[in-house]
Amino acid sequence: LRLWTLRELGEAAEMVTAFQTTLASRADDAGEAYLPGYTHLQQAQPVLLAHHLLAHGWALARDVDRLMDARARADVSPLGAGALAGSSLPLDPDSVAADLGFAARFENSMDAVGDRDFVAESLFALALLGVHLSRIGEELILWSSEEFGFVDLDDAFSTGSSMLPQKKNPDVAELARGKAGRLIGHLTGLMATLKGLPLAYNKDLQEDKEPLFDAFDTIRLTLSALDGMVATLVFRTDRMAAAADSPYAAAVDLAEYLVAGGTPFRDAHGIVGALVRAALAGEGSLVELVTADEHLGPDAAALLAPGAPVRRRTTPGGAGPGPVAVQRVRFADQLAAQSKRIVD
Repeated sequence: LRLWTLRELGEAAEMVTAFQTTLASRADDAGEAYLPGYTHLQQAQPVLLAHHLLAHGWALARDVDRLMDARARADVSPLGAGALAGSSLPLDPDSVAADLGFAARFENSMDAVGDRDFVAESLFALALLGVHLSRIGEELILWSSEEFGFVDLDDAFSTGSSMLPQKKNPDVAELARGKAGRLIGHLTGLMATLKGLPLAYNKDLQEDKEPLFDAFDTIRLTLSALDGMVATLVFRTDRMAAAADSPYAAAVDLAEYLVAGGTPFRDAHGIVGALVRAALAGEGSLVELVTADEHLGPDAAALLAPGAPVRRRTTPGGAGPGPVAVQRVRFADQLAAQSKRIVD
């Protein structure tokens, strides 16, 4: 079981890296296209599409770290532990471990027999990976809806309706979202099985294999499907830009403009908030109100122009063109390091 898990963890890490490579390629293709960033599912600030895609890529990088860390802790040979107490025969657990390619042998025979930490840890790494894939699936479901209209899905990764001729359903993304619950269930089920077991072996431990085998099968299918879906979808960058170009999305830029001039942020927030409320109440457009405001004026109103806010994000790790260009290089380095780690 340990040898099988070592192999499967490595293969899962390779598949995640391949999906990250697809995300990086789509980020490169996106150029300086931008869309709304959201908090509470409400439009917040414009961000580069590349930045959004790479956000998922960095989350998946942590998944690879967890898979590889789990592999390191699973890389211990239990052979020579016997039923629980070792043996009186002249066995050589160190030699057997080396022959099988394990990094080490067990230190305690009872622990070696009863240990399923490596199964639980693998299931956790796979479950959290599944959660991250589910979040990608959820965004693709939203983005492909008429209400968003940010992406067009390839026919190979969507389905029609059994009743409604006009439908093009994001079934692959929905299945990716649904599979996360299955993976979480495998983890919690095994943890419940393990929690009350005395040392050393108990027949309950045979319940480790079915969830582990299914979890790896589920992750392979989900990664393969989402990789193809992301690789083939078409980004509607015109719809993205139109949604992101609301002048209200630049409200924080107005506040930062005031802060740069010496106004405390608390006061700047209040000034801009009052202008937003006035615009929403029909007292004039936000551009007109900002232009006429004694604290802001025409220079500040220029910050509301389409595409202007996203170009102002300049801090490291931010969503503007400068930091994203740096991030692309760093992400490419991350993928190279991951690939080396998996092979090693």
